[in-house]
Order: sequence, then C-alpha cells, then structure tokens
Amino acid sequence: MSKVIPEEKASTSKRKVNMPRVTTAFIIVAAILLSIYYGAFGLSILFAVIVIFGGYELSKILDRPRTSIGSYLHIALAAAPMLFFGSGFATHSLYVIGIFISSVLMVFLIINLWMKPIAYEKFKYVFTFLYWGLPFGLATYLLFHTNKDIQMMFFGIIILLWTSDTMAYFTGKAIGKNKLFPSVSPGKTREGSLGAGFFSVLVGVGFAYAIDDNITKWMIIAIIVWIIGTLGDLVESRIKRVQNVKDSGSILPGHGGFLDRFDSLVMVIPFLLLFDYFL
Repeated sequence: MSKVIPEEKASTSKRKVNMPRVTTAFIIVAAILLSIYYGAFGLSILFAVIVIFGGYELSKILDRPRTSIGSYLHIALAAAPMLFFGSGFATHSLYVIGIFISSVLMVFLIINLWMKPIAYEKFKYVFTFLYWGLPFGLATYLLFHTNKDIQMMFFGIIILLWTSDTMAYFTGKAIGKNKLFPSVSPGKTREGSLGAGFFSVLVGVGFAYAIDDNITKWMIIAIIVWIIGTLGDLVESRIKRVQNVKDSGSILPGHGGFLDRFDSLVMVIPFLLLFDYFL
C-alpha cells in the first residue's frame, strides 16, 4: 500500500527553499552593496573579481583540450582591458572607440542567435578579450573619468537586472505558455519576458523618483536593461550549448558560475555606455 502524505506536509515540501541559492544571493547582494558604498575603487574591485573568474570559466568552455597555461592566458586577456583603461594610458578617444567595438560585437552575437553558430574555439582568446574583458574595462574607465554619480548609475542598473531576471521567472511560472527561444533556452517564455519589461520600467521610474533624476532617462535605461539583458542571457546560453556545456561553473552555489550570473550585465554595459555618451 502506498503511503499517503498529509496535504499540509506535501505542500510544505513543494515550497522547500533552495538554501544554497538563497545564501549565495545574499552574499552577492552584500558584496555589490559594499562595493558601491566604497565608490569607484569598490566597484573596480568587484569588476576585477567578475572578470578573473569569468575568464577562467571561459577557458573551461572554450579550450579543447584544457591546459593550465590556457586558463592563465584567458584570465590575463580578460583582465587586460581593465588594467589598461584603469591606468593613465587610456585616452578618451580610445574609450569611445572601445565602446563602438564592444557594441558592434554584442550586436553581432545577438544577430548570430538566428544564424549558424560561431566556432568560438577558433578565436577563443580574442573572444575572451572582447566579449568578457572589454566591457568591464570600459566601465572601469568611466568610473575614474567622469563627474557623474556613476556609482548610483551602476546601482540602478544592477537593481533593474535583478528585477528583470526575477520577474521574468515569476511571471513565466504564473502565466508563461509560449516559449521565447526554445532552441537556446527552453525555460524562457514570451509572457515572462513581457512581465520582466513591465516591472523593469516601473522600478526604473521608482528609482528615478528615489534619486531625483530624469524619469525618461531611467525608463530608457530600464528598457535597454530588459531587452539587452535578456538577449545577453540567451547569448551565453548559446555559447554553452554550442560548446556542449551545461553550466559555466559551480563556484556560486545555486547560481552556476560567474558567466551565468553576470552574462546580462556584460552585454548591457556597452549599450548603456553608448547611451551615456550621447546623453
């Protein structure tokens, strides 16, 4: 005879919390808030950590076969733009050229979602340098070469990324029926994506009110974060699928790796810097 599970206990088991995921999320939030509190220096340290671990994870995904020298080379190439743009050698002209190069690459990667997959391993070192390293290098330059409250801007961007990611999940779970891009990410739905966009704009407006900034500007930023952030997640999923890798890493329990956690941010940065340049 099968054992009957009381209804209350069954519902409780369904609501079981993924504690490693929750704990890691709190640690990530605390690290980000602490880095923002310490200004440009704190954020640059945060970016450096993301860049180093992301570079290492790209070596695991792209290198066939893997070697220790290859891993160090990926890390060095990922970190090189931050070292250059954080130094006194980078000029404003190089910064602007870097923004356009990074934006063009990201547009190409987005368009490639509908095309024949790239053989990433054939130009793996250049890919690590441009895809993962350059955006954070450009962001580092802006941190130390602007009179704007750039820390608050990145704080708002991170809040919007969290909002978009979280509301896409919950909206998709509640009403999601139509797959957004099943060949790349079967779990994402169109309804979830629209929910992410709606709540992102609401939070963007609320954030603008909270810091007494231009509402239209933050509505545009929210839309950029929503659309480009979603595409950034799809691009990273495509890279892993082409390379036959499930997760980029396991260093962040419940969240995968640094690529999995910050794929939207790295895609969003060039377009937001472009927006900031023309603002």
